[in-house]
Amino acid sequence: MYQLIPITHPCLDTKQPLLLLQSDHGDKYFFGKIGEGSQRACNESKVKFGKLNGIFLTGEMDYSCIGGLPGLILTASDQGKKDISIFYGSNILDYVVSTWRYFVFRFGLDLKVSTLKNSECYQDSTITVKSIVISNSANVDQCVQQHQSLGFTNGLKNIIARMFPEVNPTDEQDPSANSTLNVDIPPEAIGAKNLTTSYELTFPAVRGKFNVEEAKRLGVPKGRLYAELAKGNSITLEDGTVINSDQVLSETRNFGKVLVLDIPSNKYIPRFIDEFKNYPTDQLSAIYYFLGDEVTITDDLFQFFDTFSDDQIQHYVSHSSISPNTIAYESAAIATLKLKALQVESYNIPITDRVYSREFFHCFPKDLPEGSSLVQQQEHVPSCLVKNENMHVFEKMKGIALEPFTVGKENMVIHESQLPTAKQSSTIDELYESHVVPLCIEGSSLERTVHEQVHVNNFDNKTKLNEIEIISLGTGSALPSKYRNVISTLVKIPYTEVDGTVVNRSILLDAGENTLGTIHRTIPDIDVPKLFRDVKLIYLSHLHADHHLGIASLIKEWYKHNKHTADKLYVITPWQYNIFVREWFSLEDPAILSRIEYISCEHLKAGDDIRKQTKPLSMDVDGTYATKGRKDLEHDEESAVKDTAKIKKLMQNLRLMSFRTCPAIHCDWAYCNSISFFLSARSKELFKLSYSGDTRPNFNQFARGIGKNSDLLIHEATLENELKVEAMKKRHSTINEAIKVSNTMNARKLLLTHFSQRYPKVPNTNRSIKLNARELCFAFDGMIVSFNELGKQQDKIDLLGSIFVEEENDAKKEDVKGLGNI
Repeated sequence: MYQLIPITHPCLDTKQPLLLLQSDHGDKYFFGKIGEGSQRACNESKVKFGKLNGIFLTGEMDYSCIGGLPGLILTASDQGKKDISIFYGSNILDYVVSTWRYFVFRFGLDLKVSTLKNSECYQDSTITVKSIVISNSANVDQCVQQHQSLGFTNGLKNIIARMFPEVNPTDEQDPSANSTLNVDIPPEAIGAKNLTTSYELTFPAVRGKFNVEEAKRLGVPKGRLYAELAKGNSITLEDGTVINSDQVLSETRNFGKVLVLDIPSNKYIPRFIDEFKNYPTDQLSAIYYFLGDEVTITDDLFQFFDTFSDDQIQHYVSHSSISPNTIAYESAAIATLKLKALQVESYNIPITDRVYSREFFHCFPKDLPEGSSLVQQQEHVPSCLVKNENMHVFEKMKGIALEPFTVGKENMVIHESQLPTAKQSSTIDELYESHVVPLCIEGSSLERTVHEQVHVNNFDNKTKLNEIEIISLGTGSALPSKYRNVISTLVKIPYTEVDGTVVNRSILLDAGENTLGTIHRTIPDIDVPKLFRDVKLIYLSHLHADHHLGIASLIKEWYKHNKHTADKLYVITPWQYNIFVREWFSLEDPAILSRIEYISCEHLKAGDDIRKQTKPLSMDVDGTYATKGRKDLEHDEESAVKDTAKIKKLMQNLRLMSFRTCPAIHCDWAYCNSISFFLSARSKELFKLSYSGDTRPNFNQFARGIGKNSDLLIHEATLENELKVEAMKKRHSTINEAIKVSNTMNARKLLLTHFSQRYPKVPNTNRSIKLNARELCFAFDGMIVSFNELGKQQDKIDLLGSIFVEEENDAKKEDVKGLGNI
């Protein structure tokens, strides 16, 4: 038996489809897209990576399709996985993985990046996967050949090998310190684009059962000859009698084939129709259609469905107007509802609205969530030859199992199946009734906490136009968990013009994987364009993946809502990340690069002591690169020269008095920052914001230096007070140490974030020292708080310590069970 289980489907949390294939023996294969949030979805469903044999990427290559891949690779390695194989239909994948070289590094992991050209196959004892590569132009083969003839593939493979060495070449797992990875990759190395990869899956036949009684009757002695017959071989008895295997074996049983077809946009549909017009369907059991957002549900698509209208074929369709907008991370949603029950205006109800395709659901009547809206994209409703009972919506955890059958004698067998850990998706009302009502929180009710708040946006609404606000989009450390996503904080600082007009300046401080998903699940769709028009700056404190794997998606989303304006987006990061941004958008959308104003964190340091970058090694046309006899890599003298004109423009455009950074005590090229904002054209009133990033307590340069007398300090508090030794080892801060920094800084208010991932409780503050700041707040995912009301959480602090007993008990049960691979 083989199980095919959707792990993610298009919703606001997870934008892309991901399909898990699992054999009876536990061998796993992923098909589809590893979008941001994929590893968190696996964590939620308790899917481990120990027996993951292959990742088969589909569709076109853009960040939305692979944004979760680097994090998943790092997590799989941390779970003990020693080898991972990734497949795609173009060697553009080598370029993609190479762009991660400054922030992805694991020794002892054998990462195999393989190109499966059209019709090429991967095969092992469990499965055969045939690649189907379809281009939106006629020159795809020529493009791929050109890339290979230039020889860059070998150079990219060399880079990947250095990212994943067999043994640890340095004392620290820090790719930014590995000078051999500082290579200049030319744009010519990108390879073939404008193609989509799909797959045909076939499975080995099941040999028939051995009939012992018949073998005895035929005079076959027990032992070696039984084994030969069981393998399908013929044998000869001592008397010369030949016995064929089919005399003692029942008939061979087969599994139906499966197609995984990824259609990114309408322009591919004619190519798919042409590709499959003569495809033999007699052994085909199931088709998965991964439809991009740009695909419209019209006659052309239904014409393609008609190609596979045989009665035995089951169809599973993934599309953002067909798959439901269910909550992907229920544990996090439950935590949000509990917190909202305590502070109703500090959280938004997770958004579950969706506009569905009238064409699809008229042709294939299915149950939709109560109150759903439908939109029609063409004048008439199309028809389709596929029967309604054979058409299914691709939805998380609603999987199938393939059973073997005898060709010509039995029908193909497919039945519903799911992982043993799977849970039925719940509505917001159901989650509230099951998990919040039993807490008996005073003043909270389903009506007040949920129904009255369904379409309310508590961020930047009319009552808060002049208020400084903070959204904690992610508050966890290291990797996404069930309860907390990785770190990101959005701060909105209004500015009053001379005429009284109020304009917002929003900045993003770090952005871990799937920060965009959190924004879309939290902020109503109607308000998202304004939120991104208000974003003026994205800041990255250091190169650890949990702080920036969501930035590329945020840049794309910013461009989507600012494409037709003259605004620029300031991106302030360590210099290595700028190389990634430049390389990535050279692949995906070079026009975005013209809208980015990059400034190195190093150039905003107080004083003139600027650390120089190293000059990159150049990749030769044959794909090789070397130091060319240099004993040490050369420093780039120009990198020590500040772009004062650009920095001055930053100050003017964002109405800043100053923007200062200083080195953090964490990893190489890590920074703390402090920003002073003018609040009004009518006065010199300032708001000073300081952000620690990841760091040990930094008293001299941060607390007594650039951050002195801050209005708001946002400081990491990764570990509880009794774990100081671990904090020192990992170069993080405890709660007490963060308070000491605040006290030394003379900060007015303190927001603590970046907590160790476990469950969403308030961190243990036993033995905490006295706080001098006026107010303290612990950040939770999705928390919306104005600067003026930051301290209101303390009124509920005792209740905050009691509402997560359920989560603590669940965590303890998982420890006892010692869950392994599922």
